[in-house]
Amino acid sequence: MKSSYLRAGLALLCGVILSACGGNNGSLALSGSIVFKPNTVTKSGLVLINNSNGEKLTPEATASTFVFTKLLATDEKFNVTVATDPIGAHCTITNGEGAASVYTVYSLVVTCTVNPRVLGGTVKNLKGAGLVLANGSDLVAIQPSASAGADVSFVFPTQVADGAPYGGTVLTQPSGQTCAFDSALNPGTMPATDQKSLIVNCVNN
Repeated sequence: MKSSYLRAGLALLCGVILSACGGNNGSLALSGSIVFKPNTVTKSGLVLINNSNGEKLTPEATASTFVFTKLLATDEKFNVTVATDPIGAHCTITNGEGAASVYTVYSLVVTCTVNPRVLGGTVKNLKGAGLVLANGSDLVAIQPSASAGADVSFVFPTQVADGAPYGGTVLTQPSGQTCAFDSALNPGTMPATDQKSLIVNCVNN
């Protein structure tokens, strides 16, 4: 008799615990976080899909979290993938597949890497040595052409994320000259293609 009471008590206790944890059927919200790299840029257009029940979700461009509206039952399978990448980025999902429980439905992570673009341009009338250009901490040294005063092309070593701000500056002036970026395109925001149209004009001192 005592054992039957004990079993009944344990069953009741287990039911209370599951209820408190949201373990009843259809009570688990499938959710997670969204991380953009670099974190200074966000992109719109991300669409997620739970392939197990067909629900699609379109988070806001600035959202750092997401929650599917269809609640899952305990042990119900889920398989979340990226249906559509954001414009100018590619996303992957960690912990996107499994069986629903209080430990699995909150652990999804969507990581979106923004497409990198080349930043560069042309230096005009460069004759002296020593010119160094900077985009933040990214530096490039420019040597004059063998043909004195001919145009010299340049690119910064580190690519810039699509949609990220940039701003070229002259860190070191060349010997006997003063150079400056043309303000038409600098500073600016990185477009959806490489930006290699910056102009640096140099004049003799």
